[in-house]
Amino acid sequence: MKKSLLAVSTALLMSNANALDLMQAYDLALVNDPAYKVATKEFEAGDANKIIGRAGLLPQVSANFYQASNATRISQTGYSTTNMTYPSTNGGVQLTQALINLNAWASAKQGYAQADMARSKFVHNSQELLVRTTQAYTEVLFYRDQITYYTAQRDAYREQVTINERRLRAGDGTVTEVLETKASFELADVQVIEAKDNLENARRKLEAMMGVKLNSATEVKKLSTNFKVSPVAMTFDQWQDTALSNNAEIAAAKNSEEAAKQEYNKQISNNAPVISAIAQYNQQSSYYVSTINQTANSTMVGVQATWQLSNGGQTYGLTKQANANWEKAQADTEAVRSRVITELRRQYDLVVSSRQKVAALERAVESGSELTKAMRKSVQAGERISVDVLLAEKVLVTAQKDLAQAKYTYLASTLKLKQLAGNLTVQDLEVVAGNFERDANAPKVTALEPQQVATSTVTVHKLVLPDLLAR
Repeated sequence: MKKSLLAVSTALLMSNANALDLMQAYDLALVNDPAYKVATKEFEAGDANKIIGRAGLLPQVSANFYQASNATRISQTGYSTTNMTYPSTNGGVQLTQALINLNAWASAKQGYAQADMARSKFVHNSQELLVRTTQAYTEVLFYRDQITYYTAQRDAYREQVTINERRLRAGDGTVTEVLETKASFELADVQVIEAKDNLENARRKLEAMMGVKLNSATEVKKLSTNFKVSPVAMTFDQWQDTALSNNAEIAAAKNSEEAAKQEYNKQISNNAPVISAIAQYNQQSSYYVSTINQTANSTMVGVQATWQLSNGGQTYGLTKQANANWEKAQADTEAVRSRVITELRRQYDLVVSSRQKVAALERAVESGSELTKAMRKSVQAGERISVDVLLAEKVLVTAQKDLAQAKYTYLASTLKLKQLAGNLTVQDLEVVAGNFERDANAPKVTALEPQQVATSTVTVHKLVLPDLLAR
């Protein structure tokens, strides 16, 4: 199944070999990302806890069979000795059903809590994949943009070096101007080299997630010209209420707390009696010397009660330990809740301020571009020196870089905000993907659902957490 999904995903990418959009990147990561594969198997293992936990409440059936060859010598004073060789068999079936078993009942509750915790963690990891894919995708674009900006700056410095050398030969320039411009050119060249290294690392990171090698970073589709920052739909208080109800990490912490509570109940229950109903059927053939060539069938139905009176203080110690772990789990839940709300506030502020920040940086880029052009003309007219042009170029490149970073941060923060609120779905990623270019003839990729990759039946991206946890 996984191989076929990988083949389909790879074919979709290769059919449009010169372009990779965000949804294609996510579709490939859903199948190939190593961290997500680990999360899938962790979920499958954790989900089995409910089966393991409830087993103690269900009937227990066991069977046994014994067959042997016997050699017996019977001697009695005054009589002859008799040697006997005979086969014997013994077999039976026993059914045990717990009637009162507080330990088994607590184990069942603990198993369901552990399974719910596994589901909550899987929801978090599935939503995290959406965010990580977007971050890895935009990181490639950011460093690609940096190369463009730094290359343009370096080329402008190279041109300025030529101009200053020509002015020096004509007697209009100075050696200082030439040296300053050459130094700026060399530094700009270093920035280009560093940006290329960063781009290569970002490309490899994205490839590792997708499991597909890109021929070039230029295959990643860039932001479209219709990019815009959308207003935040809810107030922070509304986001906070949603997060407290739906956040996957908080839910997992609560599930862990419940599992710890049931562990405490399990240890406490060791002081209580266990009452079980027993039904047994047994058949014996030539089992004793006195029953050679005789077959006995027996049936037994009854009630068994066991009560542990003392085990040297082990139950007391385990109960004390379980209680401490339960209190620790409660503290962990509060810590997780506090951390989630703090991060939610940070992401909310980032999204809210992005509109003004992007608008301001767009104006800064426009002004910086005009300023650079004006400075070059002023230098040619003798009104400015070349250092002014260098400073204007640096201001422009900084503004361009900050603008690109602000846009990519906004897109990632919108997803992170929804993830923290617990209602992030693949549809939200599709909305973000609409901000990037896409070829008109590119095949439409329908994002694969996690249950198509894992063996679970949980539809993570179409359901919010309460639906996932409903049994």
